[in-house]
Amino acid sequence: MSKKGVKALSTWLKSRVDKWRLAFLIFALTYAILLTLNLPVMAIQWDEITHLNGGLRLLRGLYQEYFAYNAFYPPMYDAITAVFFGVFGVSVFAGRFVSVVFAFLSLWIIYELANKMFGSKIAVLSSVLLAVMPGFVWLSRIAMIETMLVFFFTAAMFFFFNWLRTHRNRDLVLSGVALGIGFLVKYQILVAGIVMVASVLLLSRNYLKEKFSKMPLLIVAVALVVIPWVFISYQVYASGMLDQWIYALSMGNPEKSLYSERFSPLIFYFIEMTWPYNDVHPVSFFLYIIGLLGLGLFAWRRKTEDKFLLTWFAVVFVFFTLIPNKQWRYVIPLFPVLAISAANLITFAYGKLARAWRSERISLNRKRAAKIIACLFTVFLAVAFLFSISDAYYWVAKDQIEVPIEAATRYAASRLGENESIMLVCPFNLFSHDMVKFYLYADGKKHNEVWQYPELPVDTYTPNFDINEFIALCEERNVKYVFTYEFGGNVSYFNTSLCLMDIYQMFYESGRFAPLFGNDMVEDMIKDGRLPAFGTNPRRILILTFLR
Repeated sequence: MSKKGVKALSTWLKSRVDKWRLAFLIFALTYAILLTLNLPVMAIQWDEITHLNGGLRLLRGLYQEYFAYNAFYPPMYDAITAVFFGVFGVSVFAGRFVSVVFAFLSLWIIYELANKMFGSKIAVLSSVLLAVMPGFVWLSRIAMIETMLVFFFTAAMFFFFNWLRTHRNRDLVLSGVALGIGFLVKYQILVAGIVMVASVLLLSRNYLKEKFSKMPLLIVAVALVVIPWVFISYQVYASGMLDQWIYALSMGNPEKSLYSERFSPLIFYFIEMTWPYNDVHPVSFFLYIIGLLGLGLFAWRRKTEDKFLLTWFAVVFVFFTLIPNKQWRYVIPLFPVLAISAANLITFAYGKLARAWRSERISLNRKRAAKIIACLFTVFLAVAFLFSISDAYYWVAKDQIEVPIEAATRYAASRLGENESIMLVCPFNLFSHDMVKFYLYADGKKHNEVWQYPELPVDTYTPNFDINEFIALCEERNVKYVFTYEFGGNVSYFNTSLCLMDIYQMFYESGRFAPLFGNDMVEDMIKDGRLPAFGTNPRRILILTFLR
């Protein structure tokens, strides 16, 4: 590169990378690295395995099978997961690393949005506030779509806000592209379109005709991204596509509505975002209060940027309040607004206090009072940040449960015949046949079937365990190995007195499962190697052999 080129590059970097942007980059990269620590250790969650297996099916080119099993979710997360599997190898780390990458990108786009609206200082603080929200930390470490959703939702809002201010058609098209890709992440991102229409009505009242005349550009951009997926879905999976989409847009199944009835609908998300359970806080309480007060600041100040963010918050909040099934993850697009509003309140308060103690018109006592208030506010913020970090750490640490499905699957895989299968007993959130399939099919060498009984998770649905039906299924499906999980041994399943020891008693009395014979205790059989066991008590997987 010539000296002129080097000088031009240096000048461009200096104009683009100021101290605040550099501080953001250092923070965001450090944050992403910290997210990867012990990333694959936590047991796979029930909702994760759909995307891990979806990515694996796409990587292997099993498109018909993909549509049969993954039609509930849009394809974008699975497609990116397949790319990561191709680059890094098929592993839990690679699948979860997708969320880490989009967590970093979410912090970046929020920095850009806040920087465009309020300047670099608030932009850095906004990204930091989002980063320490426990729910965002937790979602950034599991193979689920939320961090990708935050990125594309915020990107669509970023470009749309630029269009409102600059009237450049390019920004409107880019907003449509981001919205279209977001639709391929999660169908409910369509609420962003309502935010956009409401923003035009509120912020562009003097030239509504001009603004709405340009909206077809947005619609065309969205359509160009979405229509290929709709066409492919229809061609491959026409019979079930519409039913799955309606099911997805309604946010799941009727059983979830029981969870949604815990609080009054009008206040559900006000509580759910910070205190769904005593030990789970998606947005830590003190930062949540600061964020809500920041929204109050927006309502009082009423700048264009404030109105835009308030519209964003209000529309998303009302939209998901009206949907019967509720869960804090559904309103994850509100987290960026809370982060930006909290950052605004903090800088506004410090600005007011700083002007007070520097003013020559104010008495010495008032200056001292302003400094004392500033010190107290600083202590409060420090406590709020520490609480948020503590809540995030506790949540992540609480879920660092190892369920040795991979080791158990390797053991069985090395001993399975071509037409033999595995039966998994009493699936739950961290133990399912799909998880066994992921490890069994990871290298592409094994294609044995894996089943589970009962079909529904025993930590959510009351199990009906019929030993005669179970044995008949094992015979019909040529089962060789039966995977059982301790589940605490004597801990009962959901809404029943049934536990694993009761099932073992049924196995023993049937005489069809080895090595449960005679009067030997389970622990004795584990010690002498007759009963293969993986993991540590009380989270072991015990493998029985079905005697055909």
